[in-house]
Amino acid sequence: MDIGQFIKLFKRNLLILIAIPLLLSAVVYFFTRNQTLVYESEVLIYTGITTGYSIESETQQTTNFFTTSAQFDNIIAMLNSRQTIVSTSLWLIAQDLSLEQYNSQYISQDHFNKLQQFMPKRIKDLVVVNNKSGIEREKEQQIQNLEKEITSLEREISKKKNIAAQNKIRQEGFVDPGYESSAGVGKENANTDDESNFIYHEVQQGESLSEIASRYGVSRGPLMDMNGLTTESLSGGQSIIIKRNTPSNISSKYHTVKRGETLYSIAKRYGINISKLREINNLNNRALTPGQKIIIEQGYNTSSNSTYDYAVKQVTPDVVISTNTPLVTSQYDNSNSLNNNDEIITAFGESKGVFQKDPITHPGVNPEDFQKTYNNLLSFYSANDTNFIYGLLHYGQHPHYSIAKVSQIQVYREKNSDMVKIIYSTDDPGICQQTLKILSKVFMKNYKMLRENETNLVIKYFEEQVDLADKKLQEAEDRLLKFNMKNNIINYYEQSKYIASQKEGLDLYYQNEQVRMASSSSALRELETNLTARDSIYLKSDEINQMRKELADIAEAIVLNELSESYDERTKNKLNLLRLRQKELKDNIKLYVYQLYLYSHSTQGMPIKTLLESWLSNTLIYEEAKAALVVLARRKMDFVRTYQKFAPLGAMLKRIEREIKVAEQSYLELLRSLNSAKMKQQRLDMSTNIKIVDPAFFPISPKASKTKLLIAAAFMFGLILVAFTILVLEYFDSSVKSPKRVVYETKLKLAGAYPRIGSKSQANDLVKITNRLIDIIIQNIKLGLNSNTGQEKKPKIVLIVSTQNQMGKTLIGHKLANRFRDMGKKVLYANYSKVEDTNSIEEDYNYSYTYEVKDDFIDIESIPQLLGGKNIRKENYDYDYLFVELPSIVYNNYPLKLIGEADSILFVVSAASSLQVADKTALETFKDSVNVEPMVILNEVELYNLEDLLTSVPKTKRQAAIKKVKYILTYPLKYRIKINKED
Repeated sequence: MDIGQFIKLFKRNLLILIAIPLLLSAVVYFFTRNQTLVYESEVLIYTGITTGYSIESETQQTTNFFTTSAQFDNIIAMLNSRQTIVSTSLWLIAQDLSLEQYNSQYISQDHFNKLQQFMPKRIKDLVVVNNKSGIEREKEQQIQNLEKEITSLEREISKKKNIAAQNKIRQEGFVDPGYESSAGVGKENANTDDESNFIYHEVQQGESLSEIASRYGVSRGPLMDMNGLTTESLSGGQSIIIKRNTPSNISSKYHTVKRGETLYSIAKRYGINISKLREINNLNNRALTPGQKIIIEQGYNTSSNSTYDYAVKQVTPDVVISTNTPLVTSQYDNSNSLNNNDEIITAFGESKGVFQKDPITHPGVNPEDFQKTYNNLLSFYSANDTNFIYGLLHYGQHPHYSIAKVSQIQVYREKNSDMVKIIYSTDDPGICQQTLKILSKVFMKNYKMLRENETNLVIKYFEEQVDLADKKLQEAEDRLLKFNMKNNIINYYEQSKYIASQKEGLDLYYQNEQVRMASSSSALRELETNLTARDSIYLKSDEINQMRKELADIAEAIVLNELSESYDERTKNKLNLLRLRQKELKDNIKLYVYQLYLYSHSTQGMPIKTLLESWLSNTLIYEEAKAALVVLARRKMDFVRTYQKFAPLGAMLKRIEREIKVAEQSYLELLRSLNSAKMKQQRLDMSTNIKIVDPAFFPISPKASKTKLLIAAAFMFGLILVAFTILVLEYFDSSVKSPKRVVYETKLKLAGAYPRIGSKSQANDLVKITNRLIDIIIQNIKLGLNSNTGQEKKPKIVLIVSTQNQMGKTLIGHKLANRFRDMGKKVLYANYSKVEDTNSIEEDYNYSYTYEVKDDFIDIESIPQLLGGKNIRKENYDYDYLFVELPSIVYNNYPLKLIGEADSILFVVSAASSLQVADKTALETFKDSVNVEPMVILNEVELYNLEDLLTSVPKTKRQAAIKKVKYILTYPLKYRIKINKED
């Protein structure tokens, strides 16, 4: 389908396209006409996740997109968490129940009254006032009522006594001077507590105590006390005391208006309620004149047992007011966790008519009582899942306190900033603002606790591990100290190095002495063999031998003492003496040897002196070396024992040092982790300092109603739905409703079409159209006859066939026959009928003929055989055209040879029908049996589908009506207003 077809399709269904959307819009308007007003407020919270300053801000910290997104997701999830929602709902309930009367900053009057009626008494008793629960207050009230009743009875008794005393005095005609004071007559006369000093109100049906208290500007508590009421239930017609009338003795305070002052500035200066100030001065507007005196406060003399009536609000000490202004102040301990960080936000209180701070805790409610009220509600809620509060939050659909309602908050990150915006909407502006305030406070508290708990456990773990590592390190160091003290180790590595070098020197010295001793021993053996026996006797004399022995002892002592010569002074002196004695013995032995040399000779003829000198020298060397070897051998044993001691000490010392190193590394690593955890904790403490940038505001005006949007959406939805339905029906419509469609489905040439006529009036209107369409069909028939036959023959046989019954063949055939007759042609129309119906047919055979469909209908070969004995009244009757209507080719047989003689074949199809597979199969079989190409005629065509054949198709009445309405609507726009300017 092209755009033009779409437009035509929608134009045909224009009425339904407009009617159904308008109906839907009307239905939506009907159901949304009384829609509840919705107020919306928002709060903007700064998180400081990415751009906030912290300890680690000085270092180049890379910003991870996924980490940042996870942190914001955590914040949003915590704001939407069930715990946060439940806490917010409970705080909101506690806030509204703590109010003695409605305050539009917190809750509207209508919702406050509904709350008081909705909440059961057991829930109201959970509210703490003056550190007392509802049950305690009831007991106290009962005691007060009993006291009042007793006082009232005492007054009645006293009054009756006074009356009796006065009557007695009047009867006796004298007054007892002392009786007046004792009986109390003077006191009764001074009492102003009679009925004329009170204002009464008669309770109307349906009125509540809260509504009466709000109307007269009094609190419920004093009102109940004044009337002795234990409950808030009232009955119609009941009379209750509202307040005391103003006595005649009045003491008032005035203010003289100065230039430029307004009622608002005076009220702000004195902290007075504007409405009360206007009321006590009978002012109808705020306009004041300089010099005018207005009443600031109105009261009674203290002697009249009456109280002052101040139009003064409660303020906190941080609000700066003139010191000369009388104020009623109240200071509370700011112990409520939700009020600790409250910013001072000044808002206009509609119910009080003054500017006052707007904290979570109402100025008239003690924060400690408010906290206890919340704790009571929380305990009651947590007791089980069947109590009233739990059901109110979870199971109910309360418009203010249910979890389902509070969960409707909209939380999202403000673009790519560190801001998180929370939006909430409800039908009460005060509840809307307070819900956001409470929610933000609860979230900030929970978020800070969560982030702090994350690092506290880690820091505690690392502190414990650092202490354990420190103890292990100290124990290892103590073991090293004890090990060094036990083994006399100052520096093991230096000591072992020194011992090794000393041992190497000792080994070299020992080896050298062995060489000296061996060489001297060999020389002595050789010398002794060369000496004579006489010489040997001399050599072995006692003196020389004694000196040799002494010399050997001295040499041994010298070698032994030389080891400690450097650090022992006494050994050094002794060594010097030994060396002197050694020298002396050497000189003496040398002297004796020289004496023997004079007369001694060797066996080889060598001088004895030379041999003796050589013998003496080697003897001295031998003895020295021998003595030195003895000492050095003992010294080597000392080194062996030292090595045996120091060798295992190194391994043990290495193990202890390794334990100390491991303990030290573990300690330093844990200490580093502890410092990192503490730094992270400090960073989290600084980053969790979430601040409210844009606090929740009091929505003065409601949100724009969505009624118009819903109506427009309903209209568009209806329009789209209807258009879609029309397109779907058009797409799935398989009927051959247009000439193009029937040509496409049948693959036949179009002979023409005939419109659908619903009534006689419509038939009269479409005479010209139907005649023109019949002419088009006749024109196509003649064109087909001219192209199919080469010679003229009569009559021309025209077959009218269809695949189904009730296609309109007879109508089309008679229309064509009549039109040919109008043209002067002789036409015979042959229709069929069943065998049983032929007896009742009476017809003029000059115009029409009804043939019988018998069992041998398929075998008929020619027209005479079809018409039988009654074919023509006169055998020479000449026909120009012979129209033969055949029965349905799907359900009936047809004469195969007869249809081959046909000059033209017309296939009639109804526009409301669809060609099934059987129809197409039968049509193909029929086409194979004929000699000419059939042409198709579309019957019962809608007028708008005839535009393919005719250019001027008349419109229907519905389209004419629409056109007329359009003309009426656009008629005023045809006129122009022209203004001529005159010179």
